[in-house]
Amino acid sequence: MRRTKELASQMGLDVAWNCCISLRPLEEGADDTFRMTSNYADWDVNAKLPHGVEDVKRHLEEVDNVPLLVSLYTDVSKNTTAEMVDVFQDYNDTVLAVGLSHLPGNQKVFFGSDIAIGVDVLSEEESFMVTKKEGKDLDVLMPNEVAFVSSISTWSSSLNLVGSQAMYHILEIIRIGRSSLEAAVSSVGFFFTGCLSYCIFAILCPCTVATSVPVIPPVGSFLYNQVILPMIGLSLAFTDGTCEFMSRVPSKNESSVRYSWRGSRRLYFNGLLRAFLPAVVPHFLYLIALGELMWEFDPQFVADKCLLATNSSEQITQRPLSPIIRCEALRNYRGNATESAGVIMLASLILCTCVASASFCFRTELICSEPPWKRNHMWVGSLTSSLTLLAIYMRIVLAVGSISALPWYFLVLFFLSPFICLIINEKILKNSDRLIDRRNEMMRRLQFETKLGMWSPKESQHVNIQQTNMQQDDSPIV
Repeated sequence: MRRTKELASQMGLDVAWNCCISLRPLEEGADDTFRMTSNYADWDVNAKLPHGVEDVKRHLEEVDNVPLLVSLYTDVSKNTTAEMVDVFQDYNDTVLAVGLSHLPGNQKVFFGSDIAIGVDVLSEEESFMVTKKEGKDLDVLMPNEVAFVSSISTWSSSLNLVGSQAMYHILEIIRIGRSSLEAAVSSVGFFFTGCLSYCIFAILCPCTVATSVPVIPPVGSFLYNQVILPMIGLSLAFTDGTCEFMSRVPSKNESSVRYSWRGSRRLYFNGLLRAFLPAVVPHFLYLIALGELMWEFDPQFVADKCLLATNSSEQITQRPLSPIIRCEALRNYRGNATESAGVIMLASLILCTCVASASFCFRTELICSEPPWKRNHMWVGSLTSSLTLLAIYMRIVLAVGSISALPWYFLVLFFLSPFICLIINEKILKNSDRLIDRRNEMMRRLQFETKLGMWSPKESQHVNIQQTNMQQDDSPIV
C-alpha cells in the first residue's frame, strides 16, 4: 500500500487518510500491517474501509456505496481487477480500462470493461535487431513478435495506442466522447421539440378564433418534417464541446435513483414551453394575414358577405380585420387568400424553429457566452440551407402580390417573433435549466471530492423511486 500511494501521489491521485481500498483478502479479525496510519490523530486509524473483493461486495449490499467512490485500489492482481470491473458494472457504472497491450494478463480486464484502451510501450524501443555477443545470438523480441502479442492481448480493446506519448490523446478522446454525447442529446431534444411544436401547431388550427380554419399545406409540412428538422437536427450532433466541458462531473448511470420530482417537473415544463411558443405565434400572424389578403384578393366578397350594409362604404375605406376574422361566409371559403395565409402561417413556424435551433447547440450555455456559429459550422450551413429552401418554397407557392399586400407591421412581427422566442428560451428557460443542472453538478462534485470513511451516510442527495412523494419534495436537489 505504501508503494502504491507513492505512485498514486506522483499521478495526482488523492492519497489522504482512508482514501484507498486494498483488494487483498484479510482474515476475520486480523489487522492490516501494511496500512498507512497517521501520527496526528487516532480517528483515522479506526476509519477502515473493506478489505478484499468479497468484503467490498458485502459492504455495498449492507452499508453504502463508498467503495465505488474511492479513487485508488491497492494490492491488486489481474483477477481482483477483473472482479472489481464486474462489481462496477453490476452497479451500473461505465468502466474504462487502460493498460499495457503486451501483457496477456490484461486480456481479461480488457474484455470485461465497457471501453478498453491498450497502450503499446515496447514499440518505442529504437532497435529490436538481434545482436551478437561472444559469438552467441541473444534472444530478444522482434518488432513483429511484439505487434503480434499486443494484437492478441488487445483484441477486445476499442483503441490501441502506440507509444507512451499517445497517452496524451486519451483525455482528448474522452473530451470528444463527452462532447459527442452531449451534442447527440441536444440534437434529439431539438428534433423532439420541433415535432412537438408541429403537433401543437396542428391541434391549435381548429381552435382558431377565425371562422376560416387554417389549412396546413402538405408540401410545406413535408418540407418541415422531412427536410428541415432532420437536416438541422443532424447538424447539431456535430457541435464541439465548450472549453470547460472536462471540468464538469458527469452523472452516474444509476437507474434505481433519480433526482427530485420538482427539478424534473421544471425541466419538463420548460421543454413544453419551448415547443409551445413557436406553435402559437403563427396563429396570431394568420389572423392578420387572412384579413389583409382577403381585402387584396377578394374585396367584393368581403363587402358583400362580411361587412354591415349600413356602414359598408366607410368600412371599405378603413379595411378592418375583425369583420373578416369572424365572417360566417368564410367558413367554407377557399381561395388565394386562405391558401396564402396558411402558407405564411406555416412559414412562420419554420422560421421560429430554425432560429430557435441556436439555443439547442449548448444545453445550458448561453449564446452570448458560447456563440454556436463558432462551435458548429455544419449547423450554420444547415440553417442557411433551410432558410433558402423556405424562401424558395414561399416564392413558388404564394400567390402573386401576397407579400406586397401585407402591412409593414406584419413583416416586422413576422421577422421579429422568432428572435423574441429565442430570447425567451435563452434568458428564462435556459437560465432555469442552468440552475437545476449546476445544482446537480455541484452535488455530484461534492460526492466525488468528499473524503470518504467507514459508515458514511448513504446518498441523501438522491431520492429512491420507492420513496413517497413527500420524501421526494424534501430532496435538496430541485
